[in-house]
Amino acid sequence: MLKSKKNFPVLSSVTAKGLTIILRIFLLSLFILILGTLAGMIIFSFWIKDIETKLIILVFSIPVLCFLIWMAITEYHSKKPKYTQIQVDEKGLHHSGENIQPISLLYESLFANNEGGLYDVLWTDRGYSEGDLDLYIFTKNESGIVKAMPVKFKTTSLIRNSNALLAHFVKGIIYFRPDLKIDPEVLERYHLSELTKDKNME
Repeated sequence: MLKSKKNFPVLSSVTAKGLTIILRIFLLSLFILILGTLAGMIIFSFWIKDIETKLIILVFSIPVLCFLIWMAITEYHSKKPKYTQIQVDEKGLHHSGENIQPISLLYESLFANNEGGLYDVLWTDRGYSEGDLDLYIFTKNESGIVKAMPVKFKTTSLIRNSNALLAHFVKGIIYFRPDLKIDPEVLERYHLSELTKDKNME
């Protein structure tokens, strides 16, 4: 148990550099393979004498090929911020990177569940996928409306200690936002049940 909230430790992300490189090579290879297949289909269509079959191949291949090339060019020239580091401290969860403005999910920016639920911090799929569960909190969106939002990492690299970062973020909610009710499934998921018992005994 922490003697003081000021002693809440900072936890930083650990980048899985090797896995990130392997994943990027795999995705790039897959993308090139798809482009090559589509280009091969277009070239092959000129050898087909049946007009109907040729049109089917061309009508499918050309738009898809153009779309993929456009998507690749757009992504290459994209000016979206590239976050490389995540930290969880006594204020909240922070994304940062070189020469970009950091963004933060602060404990003080969290709200109570406005959807009539029992808990303000959830472990759920929000009804979209039974197997794709996420940590959800309630915060204001760009329109100023309080909505449930999954806690997602925006880094361009894979994070080795992502689970530990999320657990530390939930621990911060327990310490700094005791007014928020946390779903027992969240506490079980991140092995924090004993922490809440100790806090309730204070």
